[in-house]
Amino acid sequence: DAVNDDRSNRGLDDVMGLEVDEWPGAIWTDHNVVFLEDAMEYEDIPGTNDADDTSENDSKSGGSGGLIGGYRIPSSSLYNSVAVGGTFDGMHYGHRKLLTLAISSVLPTTGRLTIGITTDEMLQQKEFAELIPSLDERIKGVREFVDTLAPGMKNRVNIVPIKDKYGPPGSSPESNIYKDKNDYDALVLSHETLETGRQLNQHRVDELEMEPLKLLCTRRTEAFGMSSTALRRIKKQNDDLDRCNLHS
Repeated sequence: DAVNDDRSNRGLDDVMGLEVDEWPGAIWTDHNVVFLEDAMEYEDIPGTNDADDTSENDSKSGGSGGLIGGYRIPSSSLYNSVAVGGTFDGMHYGHRKLLTLAISSVLPTTGRLTIGITTDEMLQQKEFAELIPSLDERIKGVREFVDTLAPGMKNRVNIVPIKDKYGPPGSSPESNIYKDKNDYDALVLSHETLETGRQLNQHRVDELEMEPLKLLCTRRTEAFGMSSTALRRIKKQNDDLDRCNLHS
């Protein structure tokens, strides 16, 4: 309120406050959590700020090559079978960042990436669910982005509908729910869903008797930090305002 009072005094329009999710608890002691964007993780890696070196290696790897945001991801953070999941409605900055990180975390020549996209049925309880595009539309948007970003990985990227809380990495090896073999060693996720990733790891250990996944976490970039829900809320408010203006 104080900010908008000041803006009003200066003849400026009000601004809308957006909530930022709190960090999940206990993540700092979980050795399975890796923050790939920590500056300390890259500062001793040769060529991290060499644009020519980045382009050359990216070209050789068909768009993968362990590169993201101008940094080289260390070999210890490249994996053979990586999963990433989400709603992917609208393909905003956060979605593109998450998918870029996922592609960059796959071993360049042998690694595979599974992208899980939440089914329409699982989204009915989401806020402003009526504004979420259909599953087919969302799959098409993800496929177009991934194929453009990493055309050399087309045959190693599989997109599947998510039918339950944990998706393919949480399925029993004997299950036929997902066709993919549950041999994942890493999951890419944002800090908003990190706690769910930790729950998935507990499920894998306790229920499936499998090894936990490395959780490759991307922090929200605050300048572009609006979530899908926040964007849908703004769209709903704008639509409502347009309707009010239409009838006024």
